[in-house]
Amino acid sequence: MGGMRLLLLLAKQVALGGSAALEGVMMKAPWAWALAVRLPDGQIHVERHEEPALSQRYPRAKLPLIRGVVALWDALSVSYRALARSAELVGGEEEMPKGALWGTVAVSLLLGIALFIVLPGFLAGLLLDAARFPLLYNLLAGLLKVGILVGYLRFIGRLPEIKRFFMYHGAEHKAIHAFEKGLPLTVENVMAQPRFHPRCGTTFLAFVIVVSILVYSFIPAPEVLWWRLLARVLFLPVVAALAFELLYFSARHNDPVSLFLRELGFRFQALTVAEPTPEMAEVAIRSTEAALGERVVA
Repeated sequence: MGGMRLLLLLAKQVALGGSAALEGVMMKAPWAWALAVRLPDGQIHVERHEEPALSQRYPRAKLPLIRGVVALWDALSVSYRALARSAELVGGEEEMPKGALWGTVAVSLLLGIALFIVLPGFLAGLLLDAARFPLLYNLLAGLLKVGILVGYLRFIGRLPEIKRFFMYHGAEHKAIHAFEKGLPLTVENVMAQPRFHPRCGTTFLAFVIVVSILVYSFIPAPEVLWWRLLARVLFLPVVAALAFELLYFSARHNDPVSLFLRELGFRFQALTVAEPTPEMAEVAIRSTEAALGERVVA
């Protein structure tokens, strides 16, 4: 019973995050991150990387607004490396050179910005005069973002590999829920948890869309199309910072506004989070234990 109380105390002090990988789960504690992958032979490969979060290394990174951009960069950096590493383990590929990895990250970010930021703004501009109707223009651009994002997620969700990826996403959420409740990390306890989590990256994307409608409405909309679209990209860090604060607030409060925002995020998570198998939960547990290391209480 004493160990349970200590584990619950630890859970309240540690912000544990993570992401799905190919046939695996990455878990990130403030002081390290770990990756667990189910290999083709059925064994679970686990590796731990001692890498303090940027917020631990730079105290100013914890300041409001700044912490959102820092946390996003930190999460994307680790998630991409874990994803690449899981591909090597599952596919038997050679380790990807660091330059090639970051090149892939850069291309992915550029494609994401083009598809979900620039394209909706361009299409909305074909239907509405942004200078005369800025709020309606940004509302329409936001609706187009939602349509493009939902359509994209539904399309890739039909692929068998992505379906399993989304199931591991659910395993990650369930393991974090069990840890945060101070429960022993057993398959039974993890599988009993809800698959949605208020701090999910998919919820963050939903909040980015909501915040972008408001922020972009305050940006002057000149007649020059390329400058109007470029401004949307330049203000993206501001949008991300505010969206993170919204995520941070809604995940920690139970007032009507927070509950509404949380439910909005859960609706989006239904597109990227699926119910895992017990075997997937086992992988998530191994990753969680490795990330916590000696600080986990048995």
